[in-house]
Amino acid sequence: MKKNLLVLAFFVFLTQSSFAQFSYGAKAGLNFSASGNIKELMTDFSSVETAKGNVSGFFVGFYTEIELLFFYLRPELQFNKYETTFDNLEVGQSRLELPVSAGFKILPVLSVFAGPTLRYNFSPTVMNYSIDTIESDTTLGIHFGVRGHLGPLGLDVRYDRGLNSNEVQLLDNQNVNFGKVDIRPNVWSLGLSYAF
Repeated sequence: MKKNLLVLAFFVFLTQSSFAQFSYGAKAGLNFSASGNIKELMTDFSSVETAKGNVSGFFVGFYTEIELLFFYLRPELQFNKYETTFDNLEVGQSRLELPVSAGFKILPVLSVFAGPTLRYNFSPTVMNYSIDTIESDTTLGIHFGVRGHLGPLGLDVRYDRGLNSNEVQLLDNQNVNFGKVDIRPNVWSLGLSYAF
């Protein structure tokens, strides 16, 4: 019985892999995000919620896609840069990201996807402040979204959220502890991709 199941599983794998298609391409887009919640800052930074709406940035990168009938696996490598303004505090962030999406085509031109995102964070910049410490250079997140396919063009909308906090310690011009900023991503993005 076990031998029959093993032969059947091997046959299904061979059949599926014969239908596999590989593609690769470039992608770029815009981010609309709030990089994190501000903790322990002075009381004059009280309107954090309104400031989160002013976030913008961009990303560029490459991807490869492995399609198996209605399913696909899509690892991507992208450079991401954005700035967040919390009242008069500007936080700039750059990172290298590796999102891996597992997708399902619900229509020939429309799919849904989700997966993990591994990030390498470059040192953030904060106007008029220096950064004392950052918790971690690498973080893990999760993303999900919807993608439209039209020939070699793709358009996707995705939500990406960091799973673990990543705080930076801020120092003012006199090297006095000013507070912490959580730079964990909370990002909506609109992307355009082109398959070669």
